Amino acid sequence: MAKVTSNYLELEQIEKLIDICTNPRDRAFFTLLAKTGIRISEAIQLKTSDIDFVRGILTIVHLKEKSRLKCPHCGESLGKRHLFCPSCGSKVDKAIREKVEQRRQRIIPVDSTTLASLQNYLECRRPFPYCGPLVFPFTRQRGWQLVEKLGRRAGIKGLHPHSLRHLLATTWVGKGLDVKKLQLLLGHANIGTTMGYVDSNFEQLRSEYEKLWKIKEDETETKN
Repeated sequence: MAKVTSNYLELEQIEKLIDICTNPRDRAFFTLLAKTGIRISEAIQLKTSDIDFVRGILTIVHLKEKSRLKCPHCGESLGKRHLFCPSCGSKVDKAIREKVEQRRQRIIPVDSTTLASLQNYLECRRPFPYCGPLVFPFTRQRGWQLVEKLGRRAGIKGLHPHSLRHLLATTWVGKGLDVKKLQLLLGHANIGTTMGYVDSNFEQLRSEYEKLWKIKEDETETKN
């Protein structure tokens, strides 16, 4: 395979990447990311109970930590620029920083190829000592390494998990998927984030449009 960057991946290349995965775990992990578009953080949090092999769906749980500032005097929530508490009026020299975990859940469909890869991997790992609930019991960093290593084997520079998510999202948009449905599949809290893929696809459409008219102009000049 010729040297290419992850910014110019095609669906055919993804299929070839899946084919060269010999390890059942790596194949299942890569296929899951490439075929569903879920985040790597969601993939490593996936539990065996989140996979419904009969109905062909995944329950995706997205956990995210956010910092919340509070007044040290009355506990009222503060903005980053607050010098005085809007509730008690006290001067805030040092706000209390509290970590809050946000949990979002969505259900998405999954194709038969991905389900088969997951099933095969889970069956292969049965003889091993790990009996926990996680499908992929490794860290986010290890997941990145697996994807990057696979990319190097295939001659693709800078392949990372978000490359796969981006490719799938732009492909869905190109096939006419409604932006609200795309938002649901990708798990975006803000529709503006999803619209970024629509805008990206529009630029690609503009490029094809300009190329078409350039061909028409060349044909006209040739006839003249």
